[in-house]
Parts: sequence; C-alpha cells; structure tokens
Amino acid sequence: MAQVQHSSPANPSNTTASSDNPTCIALFKALPGKVSLPNSNGYSASVKSYFSLQEAEITPYCVVSPENEQDVSTAIKVLAAPDSTAKFAVRGGGHTVWKGSANIEDGVTIDMRAINAVDVSGDKTVTSVGAGALWRDVYSVLDAMGLATSGGRAAQVGVGGLTTGGGLSFFSARFGFVCDNVLSFDIVLADGTLVSANATSHPDLWVALRGGSNNFGVVTRFHLRTFPQAPFYGGQVFYQIETAPQQIDAFAKLAGAADFDENASLITSFSYTAQGGAIQNSLKYPSTTLNTKPAVFQPFFDIGSQLGQTMRVSNVTDFTTEQGAFSPDGFRQLYRTTTFKNSRPFLDRVYTLWDTTIPLIKPIAGIQWALSIQPIPPIITSRSGPLGGNSLGLSPTSDGPLVNCLLTATWNNTADDILAQNTAVQLFDDIEKEARVQNKPSLYHPYKYLNYADGSQDVIGGYGPEVKKRLRDVSRKYDPRGVFQRQVPGGFKLWTPQELVAGSGTAETSTA
Repeated sequence: MAQVQHSSPANPSNTTASSDNPTCIALFKALPGKVSLPNSNGYSASVKSYFSLQEAEITPYCVVSPENEQDVSTAIKVLAAPDSTAKFAVRGGGHTVWKGSANIEDGVTIDMRAINAVDVSGDKTVTSVGAGALWRDVYSVLDAMGLATSGGRAAQVGVGGLTTGGGLSFFSARFGFVCDNVLSFDIVLADGTLVSANATSHPDLWVALRGGSNNFGVVTRFHLRTFPQAPFYGGQVFYQIETAPQQIDAFAKLAGAADFDENASLITSFSYTAQGGAIQNSLKYPSTTLNTKPAVFQPFFDIGSQLGQTMRVSNVTDFTTEQGAFSPDGFRQLYRTTTFKNSRPFLDRVYTLWDTTIPLIKPIAGIQWALSIQPIPPIITSRSGPLGGNSLGLSPTSDGPLVNCLLTATWNNTADDILAQNTAVQLFDDIEKEARVQNKPSLYHPYKYLNYADGSQDVIGGYGPEVKKRLRDVSRKYDPRGVFQRQVPGGFKLWTPQELVAGSGTAETSTA
C-alpha cells in the first residue's frame, strides 16, 4: 500500500492518506499537492459541496483539483493513457442532481472549481470564464461594470454544465440559449491536447459543445458574448394555489404570442409542501430602456389572492441570488423534464396530473414537490442560426411555441427515494402519453432540456437523429478511442453501454 502525503487545495494543512489505487498514485506523482484522498480535508470539501445528497454520498478513489489547463491536460493523459481503463468524472459547480452525474464511485473525480477566473476584454464585448466558476462569480464582476452575459438564473449553478447543456437565461428571448453565446471553448481533448473551438478553428467541435455536454473533452474556459446591461425590473410574485386556472390562462397567452416580447422572462411554478400549495411567478424584464412594470406581465399582476411579492429594480447578481435561495443545498433532490407544444387546454391537464400526485407524495418527510413551466417561443430558437448554430435540434419554423415542463423535488430521507422517483416517472409518462395520444395533432416534442433532465431520460435522442449522428461523428473525430464514452459514465452519452464495442477501439454504434 503506497503512502502519499498531499496538501489539500481547499485547506492548506497537510494530510497523510493511503491508497493502493494505481491511478490515484500515478495522478499524485504527476500532480503533487493537487490530489486528495479519502479522510483528507480537500477530499471532504469536494464531496460535501455537491447540490444533492445523492451526489455527495458518492466516494471516489481520489479527487483531482487542477488549477490550470495544463493540470487538466496532465490528469487526462494519466486517466486516458492507452493502457488505462480508469473511470472518472468531471465536475464544475456540482449542481446536477442525479447520482453519478458528476461524481463517481470506484473512480476518480476531477474537481474544476479552482479554475474559476473571470476576465473581461478591453472592449467589454467578451468575458472569459474558467469552467469551475459559478454564475455568481461572473455576475458580480459584470454588474459592477454595467455589463451582462447570457447565463444561469440561480447564482450557485456552475458555468460549465449549464453552458454545455444548452442553458436558459433571463436574456434568452434576446440572445438565444446560453450556449449560443459562447464565442469560443478552450477544451482538453482525450489525448491531453488543448484546443480552442470556435467559428474558425474546429467549428464542428464548437457547435457540438453547444448542447453536447461532456462527450468530447474537458472544457477549461468559456469565452462569452457580453453586452451592456443596466439594472432592470423583476422579482417574484406568490399566489394561492386556487388561482391556477388564471395563471395557466395568462401563461398560455404570453407563451403563444406571435409577437413575443424579447425582454420577457417567465417561470410559473406550482408547489406543494407540508404547509400546503402555492403558486410562484418568477418575472424578469431585462430591458435596456424600461425599468418599471412592463405591460406584458400585467395579466399576472391582475390576478388576485396574492400572498406576497418581491418586484423591484435590481441587477443580475441580486435576482439570481434570490432565485437560488429557493433551492438550498443539503437535501435529496430530483429533477425530471419534458417539452410539449403550447396549448391552454393541455396545460390545464398537466396541472391536473401533477395535482393528483400530491396524495402519493404527502407521506414523504420534508417533501417539496414543484411543477414549473416556462415558454420556449420561436424567438428563442431563432437566435441560434445567426450565431453559428447549436446541437439542441430545435426549429423556430416547425416547432412553434413550446413549453418546458420541469418537476423538482426535495426530501429528507433515503428511504423515500424510490417513492419520489417512481411517482415522478409515472407523472411524466402520463404527461407525455397524453401529449402524444390524446391530442391530435400531437403536442409532444422529444426535446429534453439537458440541465433539467434525469439520468434515465434520453436527452441526446431528443435532439433528433440528424443531430445525434453529427455528435457521434464529432466524437469519433476528436475522441477516436471513445474515452469520454467508455471511461466517463456520468452525463448523457452518445452511445449506450450496449452499443459500445468492447475494447479500446473507436466508439461505434450498433445497427439500431
């Protein structure tokens, strides 16, 4: 058994630990002081920092904490050596909730959080962000300069996962998905090479990373389009659950508007806790010219039975801190998502289906059970093409106004995991079945927003066969041995384990 002494990146005190795992020993030799083993301060700080308890319960063999892109390259050269079959995970903010998404049992976790610098170009048009940064790190810099970029709406969410998964923002109707605003990715490939992927260098990889997630390498830095932004109007409004019909009516009209307001950002949430039900509208209007109550939200303000509101003029840091406060760390967590075409009657039906699940989950200790809907109008999906395209498979012409539907759940005890999971699965099976079968023409859409999806959902397949084939081609080109398919099981893969050919050859699909 090899004895290794190391200094925890999260705590300067030295800790002696032991490991007989050859990969961890090789990493320790290659990156002294940057590898943490179980029972050390650095290891504990990394594992305990995940958003969901399901991820925080996982115990990797060791945690690698690179401080720069060269460290990432060195780690990948060890992990992906030709004779290596070591499994590993890559984590940024650690906000994905499902077990094994960005942490790994019997493997190595690369913790990117030390690579978190935020730098703004001299002309203030580009912000370069380390892949381990959180969105609050970005916004605190940009707000002070009167700038903004398309990014996450909860301050504690990581930049890396949200951006490579597509990303919705307060600014999506103006600028598209978050990934559409990445001018360039710096990425370490499976052979340890660092490349920049953008419109002129490796453009196929650039587009693949706009929604293709962790399938091609380890992104170390994002170069994001940046624009002037003054404080704007927004906040939350809370209502009694009995106002659901009026909420759905106002939502459907806004979501289906032919002239969708490019400054409107809306999430409507129906929630249940032990204290009862409530409705919450998250309303933002990031106009550069108007910082008072906009007319587009008046139908929501006109709904009575309000329980409270926080509407105000403020900045992105403040609004994302508020939004993030509704999702605290330290609980068991579940996300599940689907997409369907905007329809007032079907939204009623979705609400009813969710409402019928409440008696089933009431016995769960500490349960918070919320269904959220938000518009994905053509004005959002139309932004991608002029900005270089993405890999989400959405069409502004054929799709029409869409609705993203998300279930979030938190609870206290492991014993309730199966009940929460099974109830969520059945709810979304029912929603999708009714969208497909009981509505003519079908209201179902296969797109699954990656950042809200459960690990059991087919995100890549939802992008459509053409995009899936293109992503597989890019994987074969930049990762010919299939390292990020075979050795990185977390995330949403381009091939199922059954489709991958055994051995170390090029990843190939079955004939299916």
